[in-house]
Amino acid sequence: MPNVKLYTARLSPPGRAVELTAALLDLPLDIIPINLLAGDHRTAEFLKMNPQHTIPVIDDDGVIIRDSHAIIIYLVLKYGKDHGLYPDDPVTRARINAALHFDSGVLFSRLRFYFEPILYEGSSAMPQEKIEYMQKGYELLNDALLEDYIVGNTLTLADVSCIATVATMEEFFPMERSKYPKLVAWIDRVSRNFPQYDQLNQAGAVEFAEMCESLRVKNATKVVGAGWRRNVTFISSMASSSMVLYYDEVSPPVRSVLMAIAALGIKDRFKLEYVDLFRRGHLTSEFLKINPMHTIPVLQHGDLKLTDSHAILVYLCDMFAPEGHPLAIGDTQTRAKVLNRLCFNNGFLFQRDADVMRRIFSREITDVKQHLQPIAETVDALEQFLKESRYTALDRLSVADFSIVATLSTLNLLVPVTAERWPRVFEWFEEMQKLPYYSEQNSAGLEKMRKMLSITINL
Repeated sequence: MPNVKLYTARLSPPGRAVELTAALLDLPLDIIPINLLAGDHRTAEFLKMNPQHTIPVIDDDGVIIRDSHAIIIYLVLKYGKDHGLYPDDPVTRARINAALHFDSGVLFSRLRFYFEPILYEGSSAMPQEKIEYMQKGYELLNDALLEDYIVGNTLTLADVSCIATVATMEEFFPMERSKYPKLVAWIDRVSRNFPQYDQLNQAGAVEFAEMCESLRVKNATKVVGAGWRRNVTFISSMASSSMVLYYDEVSPPVRSVLMAIAALGIKDRFKLEYVDLFRRGHLTSEFLKINPMHTIPVLQHGDLKLTDSHAILVYLCDMFAPEGHPLAIGDTQTRAKVLNRLCFNNGFLFQRDADVMRRIFSREITDVKQHLQPIAETVDALEQFLKESRYTALDRLSVADFSIVATLSTLNLLVPVTAERWPRVFEWFEEMQKLPYYSEQNSAGLEKMRKMLSITINL
């Protein structure tokens, strides 16, 4: 009987690919668990087997094979009753080899780029570019599926290797299944080849994603103010619960939240529910049950409901911007400065905006010129604030800037911000418009507002 030792972790997609292959070969394995977080892969004993300190590794009676892709080929060629999973035909093998490299160099590497900083560097970040890079892998694989399986119309090692990674990716960030019909059908088709698929692959994928998310939240734990520590149990449960944002991008407060979500890299965590303000969607009986104040945005996160954009902005930072994050507002003084500017926006800048917009759209006024002085005076105050710091609250970007720029950009439709009168506001406004997410998250709604205004008044 073979005595193949497999050094692996149930959480590891490459390790699960080896176990899936062994199951297809009816090959028993002597599994030796490796705890990566405990550093088992960096012990002197393990490094003798694999100086690269990666798993899986097999020891087949003294023959050491590293890398899952090399391992599964080795197992088929040595222990397979036939070579059906890795046929002898050089063309088919070349196509399988290409798919194995696709798994290694595209699918798994993109997943690894996301989770390694969480596991080993204490990160709690969810960079949107890494998430989108990972999700691009879904598109690439979906487009490559021209037959029932990755290579031809029978299961091969290409499918075994990729399914372990894709199942894990989807537990981290579920794909929008309607966009990838061929990929969804392939997942179902491949999984049916394994009587114990859930045990061999899916359970480990779920456990790995849950463990990474729990660790990411733990990494985000920090001391705020004078000895107040964030409640990790609460945050862990909240981080995994769904988030719903009721929005209409025409609203400046909504746009401020959309910018924060993009900056924090958490867009994929939100379900967006559109509320059409101009069609009075905020006054329907259904919406009034959600927010009796009939305002947007509204954030629902588990049992929590927040009905003010400024509270939402701070909450998102507390949840997803740990100490060291560019948007973190942890210490007492920083928090006070940010809250001070948020209150300026809420109590002065946005109120001037809301007052004049309400009267325009109710057709109470058609000539706005005589109503613009209070707005200009509020921008005067902002000019003084920006002489004290690079951004509105701090010398670095904060959510106060998102709140204020969403309002100011709307007021700019009525009272253009000029460098002559407001040089610091003008400079800051220019800098804000260069943010990579500004155009998508603020300009689109702003243009919608401009069109609606132009129907009522002359701009």
